[in-house]
Amino acid sequence: MMFRKNNHILLLAILLAFSLSGCAQLKDKFVPKPKEEDIETQTYYVVREYDVTPSIELYTKRYTFWKNWHGEFLSVLLASNHKKKVVAVEQTLSNLMDMQSMLVENEAIKLQRSIDQMIEIEAVIKRERVTAGNEVRLRRKLETLQRGIRTRFNYNKMEGHIRDEFRGK
Repeated sequence: MMFRKNNHILLLAILLAFSLSGCAQLKDKFVPKPKEEDIETQTYYVVREYDVTPSIELYTKRYTFWKNWHGEFLSVLLASNHKKKVVAVEQTLSNLMDMQSMLVENEAIKLQRSIDQMIEIEAVIKRERVTAGNEVRLRRKLETLQRGIRTRFNYNKMEGHIRDEFRGK
C-alpha cells in the first residue's frame, strides 16, 4: 500500500517535470523576447515656406493664449504639482514675449515692464515652493499684472500698434 502511494507521488512528480520542461510554448512565455530595432523615424520636408508677418489676428491669438495660461497659472498656484506651475508660468511668459515681438517699439517697451515682473515670478516659482505664506503675495502680483495687461494690451486697443515685420529680420 505504501509502495503504491509512493508510486503515485513519483509518477505525478515525473509528469509534472516533463510537462514543465518539455513544453516549448511555456518556456517561451518566461524567456524575454529580444527587442525589435527602432523603426526609422520619418522625415518631413517643408513643401513651401509661409510668410508670417505680425498681424492683429496673430496678436489676438497670442493674447488669448496668454489670458488662458495666466488663468491656468492662477488656478494651479496652490496645487501640489510643481511641474504644472512651472509649465503654466513658462507658457504665460512665452506668450507675453510673443505679443511683445509683434508690437511697435514704444508699446513693446511698456509691455517689457510686465514681462520683467513675470520673469521675477517665474524665478520665484522655479527657485522655491509655493506655500500658503507666499501664495497670497504671488496671487496679488499676478492679479495686478493680469489687470494691467488686460487694460493696456487688449487686442482691441493694439490695432494700430502692430509692427510690419518681426524683430531680427
